[in-house]
Amino acid sequence: MRSSHVDPATGHPRKTAGQLLGEAASPAVNRRSFLGILSGAVFLAAAPAALTACSGTAAPQATSSGSLAETVAKLVPAYKPLELLKPDIASVNGSTPGFTSVPASLVKSVAKTPGSGGTYTAMTPAWWAVPPALPENGYYKAVNEKLGATVNFQVNDGNAYADKVQTVLASPKDVPDWMVIPAWNLPPRFGQAAAGVFQDLSQFLAGDKVNKYPNLANIPTAAWKMGCFEGGLYGLPYPGALISDALFYRADLFKQLGVEPPKSADDFREVAKELTDESKNRWGSEDVWTGAQIMHGVVPKWKKVGGTLQNKFETDEYRAALEWTAKLFADGSVHPDAVAGNAQQAKQRFESGATLMASDGMGGWHEALARVLPTNPSFDQQPMDYFAPDGGKPTLFRAQPAAIFSFIKKADAAKVEEMLALANFMAAPFGTEEHVLINNGVEGVHFTRDAQGVPKATDKGSTEVTSTYAFLVSPPVVNSMVQYPGLVQAQSGWEARQAPNVVKDVFFGVQIQEPAKYGSLGKPFDDLAKDIIRGRKTMKDLDSELASWKSKGGDELRDFYAGFLA
Repeated sequence: MRSSHVDPATGHPRKTAGQLLGEAASPAVNRRSFLGILSGAVFLAAAPAALTACSGTAAPQATSSGSLAETVAKLVPAYKPLELLKPDIASVNGSTPGFTSVPASLVKSVAKTPGSGGTYTAMTPAWWAVPPALPENGYYKAVNEKLGATVNFQVNDGNAYADKVQTVLASPKDVPDWMVIPAWNLPPRFGQAAAGVFQDLSQFLAGDKVNKYPNLANIPTAAWKMGCFEGGLYGLPYPGALISDALFYRADLFKQLGVEPPKSADDFREVAKELTDESKNRWGSEDVWTGAQIMHGVVPKWKKVGGTLQNKFETDEYRAALEWTAKLFADGSVHPDAVAGNAQQAKQRFESGATLMASDGMGGWHEALARVLPTNPSFDQQPMDYFAPDGGKPTLFRAQPAAIFSFIKKADAAKVEEMLALANFMAAPFGTEEHVLINNGVEGVHFTRDAQGVPKATDKGSTEVTSTYAFLVSPPVVNSMVQYPGLVQAQSGWEARQAPNVVKDVFFGVQIQEPAKYGSLGKPFDDLAKDIIRGRKTMKDLDSELASWKSKGGDELRDFYAGFLA
């Protein structure tokens, strides 16, 4: 089971909880691995703003006989969920199921060796030290032996991966057999490249054709839809979770101070002021702009109002979120370093108790526990149940169902079918022998188990095992962070409570690539928001920027998106 998610600040996967144990509190930039069975849960925490800031991806084209949604529906596999293990905490409306203990025995989900001796190259990113390649990597050897085929990985620096992707795609002969591309690295007009270079998988997987690959059929439909481009199914998905981010508070210090967590937007400000005591180096809040947008129900990108579309920057919810956050800053309740724009030390401030409320991706929860519990066993951060500004029912927008994909280069049917059989092995769900191997390597070689049965990487495992096979395709996320007492119950329970309030935005699950000329149209709003929040500019400046946005192409962009609603 994977133990990470995508960081909303960097767009990069986070470390495993187990990996973070024993490391310095300050997060490193290069990250070895974010996988580890039973060591954590994956939460796709790319906030709506983070994902929509990407250049986008090409949308499948509607046919003359049906709508865009109908076209996509014909391309994707039929969803046939597996329940090899019954979760202790059931999924609610798509929330992440929870497992509160390590399974006593593992299930074998792939009865026969899937490969037939093929050899394939695969290109993947890494935000950590690049592992040894074949033939020196024992992990690769072990997995390839079970696959019955050889996958040779070309692992590249994740921080420069966008440039690498564009370079490779510019020369089709250099495209590997299997290529991983995160959503934030998809280049402009990628759909055209996909149709020309990569295999349309719909002829192998659409509808009941996926029955040949039960673990692939176990991946939710919405994740598959994100892999549709130019009228075909091209991407094998790395599924994400229902909700990306939370507003966290220091439950241990709240209890110590006799303070209850806030229940409304005004209450948040009052609690933040009550907690702030400069003489004790304590401030009520970090910069919670991301959480403020979620609290106020700001749409990821476009909102349908009547028969027209409003951009998020034009909505009343966005204005309200800006005004509220500006008041929070004006109260003097935000840490001075956060006011100065120092986001890099936000986690350190929160974990040290210098700030008591903060906005973060869900994966940051177990990371914080890994860093802090060894030296502060009483440390307890908890997510607030989301509330509307007035304290009522919130409107939470569903996180994107997948943001990392792999693509198979066009090949003859036999090769494609072999690679899909390998993918079926890699997509084995939590609680299976295959899942342990993919995520941890060989027991006794790459990992050992602690008293709870949680795998712990050996030195060899730390060197060789990394996120390579799992990037090619992954099963649905689960939560099984049993090494932290109560965390599975708290985290899966929190998500289940929020799930009834989750809605889908008008373009949920549809890949749309904006024309290149609009690529930087929304960027001025990022800096403007920072200035308004800090009192350097006013809401009148937002009005001026909106007028400029419309005249420079905003209205044209609106018409472009409206075309997908026809």
